[in-house]
Amino acid sequence: MVAILDDSDTHSAESQSVHKPGSIDGRAIDEESPLLSDPDEPNVKALTGVGTIIAVLLLGEFISNADATLVMAATGRISSEFDHLRDASWLSTAYTLGLCAAQPMYGKLSDIYGRKPLLLISYFLFAVGCIICGVGSQMWMIILGRAISGVGGAGTMTISSVIITDIVPKREVASWRAYVNIAMTLGRSIGGPLGGWLSDTIGWRWLFLLQAPFVAFAAFLVVIKLQISSPSSLSKGSSASTLRQVDFLGLALLGTAILAITVLLDQGGKSFPWRSWVTLFMGAGGIALLVAFTLVEAYVARDPIFDLRILRRPNVSISYLIGFLQITAQLGMMFSVPLYFQVTQQASTTASGGHLVPAVVGNTIGGLLAGIFIRRTGYYKALLVLAGLVASVTYVLLYFTWDGQTGIWESLFIMPGGIGTGVASGSAFIAMTVMLQQEEVAMATAGYMLLISFAMTAGVTVSNTTLGLEFQKQLQSNLHGPGSKKVIRRAMADTAYIAQLGGRLREIVVMCYLSGLKYTYLVSLACSLLASFLGLFIRNYQL
Repeated sequence: MVAILDDSDTHSAESQSVHKPGSIDGRAIDEESPLLSDPDEPNVKALTGVGTIIAVLLLGEFISNADATLVMAATGRISSEFDHLRDASWLSTAYTLGLCAAQPMYGKLSDIYGRKPLLLISYFLFAVGCIICGVGSQMWMIILGRAISGVGGAGTMTISSVIITDIVPKREVASWRAYVNIAMTLGRSIGGPLGGWLSDTIGWRWLFLLQAPFVAFAAFLVVIKLQISSPSSLSKGSSASTLRQVDFLGLALLGTAILAITVLLDQGGKSFPWRSWVTLFMGAGGIALLVAFTLVEAYVARDPIFDLRILRRPNVSISYLIGFLQITAQLGMMFSVPLYFQVTQQASTTASGGHLVPAVVGNTIGGLLAGIFIRRTGYYKALLVLAGLVASVTYVLLYFTWDGQTGIWESLFIMPGGIGTGVASGSAFIAMTVMLQQEEVAMATAGYMLLISFAMTAGVTVSNTTLGLEFQKQLQSNLHGPGSKKVIRRAMADTAYIAQLGGRLREIVVMCYLSGLKYTYLVSLACSLLASFLGLFIRNYQL
């Protein structure tokens, strides 16, 4: 693999005779040249085995992504059964916490103990969490089970991505990841309707219990079909010596910081006001823990859980930001679209959710197109610049045309947003890994997947907060007189209440809501344009 040298690695000219800055294995770096396959990497003749391995990984990806929307469809029913309706959001929050807190550790641990064992442990934890949820007799047990499933889901996402980079030439990674993205989007798309149907027919507990045998089957396929060599960094010493390689202090600091920040973003404005001592404590605590983590990784840890020097490699930091911004933009849009149809057209939850299909289809198309383009040309920089511009088309169209009278064809306006995000996701991953040494890829991938998971929460939170602030401002400006405060309070809390309004009052409330939604489109537009701008600073390298 290519050895990437930074200033700290620069030695004498004699020691740099093989890998000189500005050259790779004696060849000059051409930032405008397409990617060329490394002669040591798998060639096309080996792709039959690669296809089998990735097909095995797809089942796990499908199940873990379907889980999120399966549960989303039944949160009200589950929490109501335990008389904890106000805690319904914790069913998704707990999963997100487990996912984000555990994600950073999988890259490093898979380097130490191997990809296959860590993937099997991920499946095991995911299944255990599902079983706990299925048999739980109290709300706290269900929440605990969701958190454990999140820890398992983090490994499923991260290890699958790492394995693909291990066995596939960089020029082919985007193409193969497109199939993984299809499995993920299909899972998220099917999960909602399936979850609602299962809840109404055989009960919500089977949403969790039925997942366990499918996860067990996925693990069985991994055991018999996933034949990959252990990473070269895998220690051959005793268990005690390999355990000492784990940066437990860094892991604890990062995990705690992520927990604080995720709870703040996910529960702020719901479980506690944004202007409260809880917000101040969690925000300040999260930042302080991140600073402590940075210092530990830089000066204390002998074998960091995340080597900060990776961020100095070409393209890594920018790729992280591009992926984060594009996912934040799309998730913000996907949060607002169902609300738009529920408020303006009194659509049901199922019908309003159906309007998201064009975005999901767009993700699939974008991922496939990016994979084909990179495979044929080796270029990825142009895609990263173009992706944000394509996605921006959606947010501009929504801002100017979605005025409350949207027809079926106008709902297709969200497809460019999906295409742009799909292109950006595949291309940013390639740009991130292209100049990394092989032993750095797993760690960098874990960080990338963490930011993507974090972006999903951030996108919803930013969009929800923007909508709420502007909606409240517009209501206070347009509603006056006796009872106005009660109307504002109830309209802010429940879209079903808005649907029950009539006459001039409903027109005013809907108009105010549309004004709030337009600001969410502007936030998504800003994120996409910024991501496109950052794409200009990505470098094309020749392998």
